[in-house]
Amino acid sequence: MATANGGTSGSIDYDLDIAHPNISANGDVDYGAMKFPRDSNPNGLAPALQSDPGDVAGPWLRLAVQKGAYTRASGGSPTTNDRCELRDGKLDLGTPVIYSFELRAEPDFPVVDARCVCAQIKAPYYDLDNGSPLVALRIDRGRYIATIEHLYEPKDAPIKNGSERSIYLTPYHGSCAGDAARAFDHHVFPNDRGDFQELQVRAVLATDADGIPPHLEAEFTFCTTGVKVTRQSPLPADIHEWWQFSIAVAPTAKKDEDGVLQLFVGKRGETPRLVATARGELGHAGYPDAAINTGPPPGEGKQYFKLGPYRDKWNIWDSGVAAIHVRNVTRRSWAEGVALREAANRA
Repeated sequence: MATANGGTSGSIDYDLDIAHPNISANGDVDYGAMKFPRDSNPNGLAPALQSDPGDVAGPWLRLAVQKGAYTRASGGSPTTNDRCELRDGKLDLGTPVIYSFELRAEPDFPVVDARCVCAQIKAPYYDLDNGSPLVALRIDRGRYIATIEHLYEPKDAPIKNGSERSIYLTPYHGSCAGDAARAFDHHVFPNDRGDFQELQVRAVLATDADGIPPHLEAEFTFCTTGVKVTRQSPLPADIHEWWQFSIAVAPTAKKDEDGVLQLFVGKRGETPRLVATARGELGHAGYPDAAINTGPPPGEGKQYFKLGPYRDKWNIWDSGVAAIHVRNVTRRSWAEGVALREAANRA
């Protein structure tokens, strides 16, 4: 029996139908499995269905942001961000799942020293499903780069003689040993739950063959062992060609246990190649003791997928359009992820 998410009854699977949306009077665009919420996409142009003459792969959606394109949004952090994102239904944290999609950047996509997230999976780190994305595929200075975030708590950086002594982070000096990953430390530890906090460290999951863009050298200044990354192949060099990406993730299901993520890429009709595998505490499953819990209550954390450009409102973007094209968007249960996660926690 079909369900609203495009799969079958009791299934989390879907194939996104981009050709037959329901458009509400308020501007929301509902594709069944995913939705474009108009009020949460500041400066996002409405998704547009288009096609290439003679392309048997079918139509695609143009997802684009532009300065001043939509200024009436009240959600989606309109004072700080531009967005044109499709969002799917939330799953319980720890659900093993594969997201696949074809993606290309428009020919005149801006080449600037700033990130534009194209696809991301959200998961809890300090609340039910917020914080920086667990994994993000980005375009930065006209090149692909993928990042992954691991949980980072006060117990991971005990204070000694007035300084934090991290058990995971060491300064980056040209390389990281073993399967440690180059990282950007953006944590903020609070005095209590009511204070602002960031319980995350961002690590490089994958780059193209040329490594990270030069302007990020001053940002990723650490190595972290909080997530262990094994790289098999680079990300594509040409962002303007169609590429099929698959993100397979079995996030952390129990507190202080590891989750597993794999990133694949390839051409339509070909066997995708593995780009990278990551193991670490991917999301915050919550402590049973509410008195010490720094995340969501156990069993209440959620994960979900967002597809489409997301960027900071920086002058460097100027007034040009930043657009990506997407098609063949699917979600599938990832049975292999259960075994890989169990193996990671036995290691």
